[in-house]
Amino acid sequence: MSHQIGVMCLGHTEAVVELSFSKDFGSGFYLASAGLDGVATLRHGDTGHMITHLRKHKRSVWSVSLNEDAKILASGGGDGKVRIWDALLGKQLSKYSREETVSCLDLNPQGSRLVSGCLGHEPTVALFDLEKSSKKPLMEFQGHQRGVRDVCFCLEDRCIFTSSYDRNVKMWDCRSGERTNSIVLTHHAKSMELHHDREIVTIAFDCSVIFVDPKSFEILKHQKFSYKVTAAALHPKKESYACGTVEGIVYKYDYGTDLSLGCYVGKERSAVCFLRFSPDGEICAMALANGNIVLWRQNMHKKYGLWTTVCALEEDNEEAEDADGEEEDEEDDEDGDGDGDGDENESMS
Repeated sequence: MSHQIGVMCLGHTEAVVELSFSKDFGSGFYLASAGLDGVATLRHGDTGHMITHLRKHKRSVWSVSLNEDAKILASGGGDGKVRIWDALLGKQLSKYSREETVSCLDLNPQGSRLVSGCLGHEPTVALFDLEKSSKKPLMEFQGHQRGVRDVCFCLEDRCIFTSSYDRNVKMWDCRSGERTNSIVLTHHAKSMELHHDREIVTIAFDCSVIFVDPKSFEILKHQKFSYKVTAAALHPKKESYACGTVEGIVYKYDYGTDLSLGCYVGKERSAVCFLRFSPDGEICAMALANGNIVLWRQNMHKKYGLWTTVCALEEDNEEAEDADGEEEDEEDDEDGDGDGDGDENESMS
């Protein structure tokens, strides 16, 4: 296997459970992260260099979402709050209160609407119009029997995909509020991603990854593995897809043939909580249970970001430091379950 080159980004002291890239408009792009240490961060997406820490959540941050131009960042946490930020200034613009831990959320590309999901015995999915002064949801969707694990807009924001710890994946119509389709999985989904072209939803669960067409709700591919998949992501050009494991390994496969394209094994083994490809496809970002983010370079023959040469760099030998130069202590999640504060979190089980 060819030599692997990665950049380790410090800044969180507990598990990083979600990542979100902005779109690349030619002048760069950004990367947001959610940590169980109660912090959301914003970084330069190609280098991992820190821009700001967002610290107003009173408990763990479970979810982050950037709109496509990175002007708006949304974060959801164990304090039951959805917080809306001016991403680059690090200023909170507004907040919305929910009854339970906000376990997942998604902004539409324009940053004008937001959908959020909660944990609890009677979990709700709520749709908000961020351009209106009212803090009440436009619509609420009920039907999951356990906590909501993931949410995402699809079909030009006319519909919402949701996954739950009840092992169901559902689609909802944002106009009628009705459930239109559903899939029952053998295990609850560990991750759910709407592809960059917004035409495929990638869902990881148990030892499997499925790719779903949101227009027809047809399962396009179902690939099974010999290991449990903790996260999955599809390359922007649909060239490949990546699967993370609790052992801290990320495997990469050809999307057309499902043949192995190698894997990334870091020096510090820590469970993979979340994966995302950068919008240009040059980086696969890994969120780890030990609080680190690793940027895995996809094209080692090209100068890119911090990788100005190929031969001079060693795997995981460069660290993206915080902007203020302060060192952050790393704390391993010893049992690998990512459960930082007692909230329900089965993402690593």
